[in-house]
Amino acid sequence: MLKNDRVTYILDYLQTHHTAKVGFLSNKLAVTPETIRRDLEYLEERGEVKRVHGGAILKQTNISETNFLVRESINIKEKQQIAMEACHFVKEGDFIALDVSTTNTEISKQLVKNFNKLSIFTNSLVIATILTENPNFTIFLPNGKLRNSELCILGASTVSYINRFHFDTFFMSVSGISLKEGLTDYGDGEFEVKMAMFANSIKKFAVADHTKFDNTAMLRIGDLQSVDGIITDSMISPSILEEYEKNDVHLFYSQ
Repeated sequence: MLKNDRVTYILDYLQTHHTAKVGFLSNKLAVTPETIRRDLEYLEERGEVKRVHGGAILKQTNISETNFLVRESINIKEKQQIAMEACHFVKEGDFIALDVSTTNTEISKQLVKNFNKLSIFTNSLVIATILTENPNFTIFLPNGKLRNSELCILGASTVSYINRFHFDTFFMSVSGISLKEGLTDYGDGEFEVKMAMFANSIKKFAVADHTKFDNTAMLRIGDLQSVDGIITDSMISPSILEEYEKNDVHLFYSQ
């Protein structure tokens, strides 16, 4: 497993469990304890974690802001693969919903390249800015409170605004995908907005790179069968593909 993938897993795990042992991470990620210690040292230097005897704990200062910066540069090729695959589920004239995420940021770039006319709703200022590169796109932004660290709009008024719409397709970011626990995510404020988009969409696709599989975050979105499919990248393991298909969960990825 590449360093960026390991770092993503460690951060996601700490978000849920708050502490992690070197031995556990070494076994889970199939690398040596020395490799995990170097990863934790790297994360400590970035201000993400605090190393303790035998492992690390999540540092509580500026978690959201720092994590967004880390996520931007992690698994970028995989996110680009997901974005290209997502375009196969869009047609000209569709009304698309994109929640805030670095994966959906890549999807927005592909939409600009591959489509002439779309209507797109997003609560992400970054995504909205990218979409303005196509003058034929109609872009909807909600009112609400700006979360500075994520550059996204949240709150009860945001949810109320979303409930006015009817989306053809929602590309939904998730932090965890598990046969047992279903689709899960982090972030209280973002979660309510995500669920409003989910409730007002005809088709729903979870978008997540291969590192999100067999992980669980703290907020449950729903069963895996509640979406029309999961769009991922080519690094997904054959065993996961087989196991999920056996359970009637459809995974899509670019070869």
